[in-house]
Amino acid sequence: MNSKIEKEDAELSSGMTGSDSDIERYSAHERVASSRNDLLRSVTQYTELSMSNGVAEAREEISKTKGGIPERKTSTFLSKDGTTIRKTFAKQYFPIILILCTYLLAVFSIYWGAMYKRSTRLVNLKVLVSVENDRSGVITNSLLTAIKIPEIREMSGWTVRNYMSEEEIKKLVYEQKYWGAIYVSSPDISSEFMSGFHGNTSAANLTAVKGYIETGNDIMGVPNYVKPALLALDSAYTEIMKSKVYPSIIANLSSTEFSDLQKSSALTNFPDIEITDGNPLTNYILMAPMQVGLIYIIILCLFQILWFIKLNGDLAPLLKPVHYIIYRLVISQCNYLILSLFYATLNRAFQVDMQKAWKGGFGVFWMFSFLIMSACGGACEVIGTISMATLPPLIGFWLLFFIILNVSATFAPIQVCPKIFRIAYALPIRNGYDLMKVVLMNTYKGYVGRCVGVLIAWIVLNNILFPFALIFFAYMSKKKIKKQAAAKLAMEEESKINTQ
Repeated sequence: MNSKIEKEDAELSSGMTGSDSDIERYSAHERVASSRNDLLRSVTQYTELSMSNGVAEAREEISKTKGGIPERKTSTFLSKDGTTIRKTFAKQYFPIILILCTYLLAVFSIYWGAMYKRSTRLVNLKVLVSVENDRSGVITNSLLTAIKIPEIREMSGWTVRNYMSEEEIKKLVYEQKYWGAIYVSSPDISSEFMSGFHGNTSAANLTAVKGYIETGNDIMGVPNYVKPALLALDSAYTEIMKSKVYPSIIANLSSTEFSDLQKSSALTNFPDIEITDGNPLTNYILMAPMQVGLIYIIILCLFQILWFIKLNGDLAPLLKPVHYIIYRLVISQCNYLILSLFYATLNRAFQVDMQKAWKGGFGVFWMFSFLIMSACGGACEVIGTISMATLPPLIGFWLLFFIILNVSATFAPIQVCPKIFRIAYALPIRNGYDLMKVVLMNTYKGYVGRCVGVLIAWIVLNNILFPFALIFFAYMSKKKIKKQAAAKLAMEEESKINTQ
């Protein structure tokens, strides 16, 4: 009897132990599941908006001090009781997507607009055509006839002038008075050419017409617009000489003259235009600092602002207001000076030749880079400060707008863009591009003063506006803090009501 009772007690004890083990396993599983649910729930509680307006911070504080706030009832998007969700979505989504679409149409249109019907404005690219004073000669007449062909006439702004020396023509192109030049090699070239047929000399060896360009004046504009026009004129001129001039000349030759010409290459080699590039792009690494590198400068300036937010915030309470403003102005210029030094060093490390225009080319490149960074960075800092005080997403809008506005008439000749893009002459990137051309391609230095002046004007204007931007930011921040305090108070009241 006793053994039976002991056996039953043992079984009962064994059963109790198993139950406790199951309860412990269940509790552990429940804790993991609860932790998972809390993590998922926090995704909807701690959003970008709640963190920026202080609601999340207030919720966390109340949760610690007063036992927490009852969770709001949640639902799915398409459920019957999800009407509030759908209304909230529709009320905010459609205005936002409308703003984005409007921004796309408005800002992207700047870049597309710069290219719109560009072929109709190629005539704004003036190309000098220097011919003989007597325009009845066969060479000059053929050249002028080729220019009058509609397809050729629309490719450039051909500007016909009487004979000029080769040195004078090259100087005009170097000084960017013309985008290129087509010129006869001597003031009486037609007579010399005709004498080649009648004097038993090889007319094929005579270079009657020459062309001259300088790619350095615009590393995108000259190869894409000017050189193709000169090559098209070359083809048309050669075809006219081949199909009209040569048959007419040969028809008037005596049999002896014709027989002598058959022994030379004059009847098979037709004259063409010998085109020379006086400042070619020989190192394609130059495309980096003169094009995309300028865009990267704008983006880097914005990064500089964002990375120094914490440091500026830590020092602000320790400095007097005026000294804080001065500190912000000085630290920005110091940052641009250091960043531009490393930007110049980067280019030198990749063997970018900076000694073409000045012996101390590295220092000049550094200072030009500093002016560009300071002009662009100052503008970004002013607009960025205002945006953070009002609507932070505007910072991205501004950055993209500023890049598009600057590059639209920089990476192509302003002359082939609509007239409104003449504004590019006052923008920092366009002037920075012109300065880079001088130091890297040794182009005409006559525009350096204007470009530096424009950049300095941007820097001065930015430094004048920045203190007002800081004051505006402080004013808006006070209003924001009051709203956050009101939100915190409302949550505390809600917590009190729910705990009663």
